[in-house]
Order: sequence, then structure tokens, then C-alpha cells
Amino acid sequence: MSSELAAPPVINPTAEEAYWREAYRSEPYYRADCTYDDYSPAYRVGYTGPVRRQGEFAQLEGDLKDDFQRVRGRSRLRWEEAREAARAAWQRVTERERPH
Repeated sequence: MSSELAAPPVINPTAEEAYWREAYRSEPYYRADCTYDDYSPAYRVGYTGPVRRQGEFAQLEGDLKDDFQRVRGRSRLRWEEAREAARAAWQRVTERERPH
């Protein structure tokens, strides 16, 4: 294992926002009584997390929860409900960066 830190993924927040705005209704955690505005803060935490923090989602979940609490605005979701949306957005940007 190398002692060098992996470079953070390069993200396009506008593209991520557009992707999730279209895709959120087909995600397994989607609730019909929620709108994109409810999920948006969780997605933002998820796709910006790997840029701002070094580590894996599970290791950083406490910090990500705090991030969500700070940016959730009018979202009706609690972290427990938003976690899977954040994880999905995190995985989307980190898996894109891995060599295939």
C-alpha cells in the first residue's frame, strides 16, 4: 500500500445536481411524499464529501451527518432517512474515479 493520499475526485456540482434531480425517484430509498428539495442536501453532502474529506463513507459518517445538519435547510428528512441518498451520491463520484 502506498503512503500517498489519493487525490480527491473531480466533480461537477452542476452535473451532479442535474443527474440526481432526474434520478432520485428511481432510487430504492425514495419516498413518494418527498420532493427533490428534501433529498438535495443529502446528495450535495454525498457528492462533495470525497472532495472535502479523506476516507471512506462509513468512517466519516459522523462528520457527514454534521454536514447534512448544517445544509439541510427545509429538507424534511432526518439524517437516518437521508443517509442512503448521501451514500449513493458519494459512491457515484468515487466509483467513477476508480480505474476499471
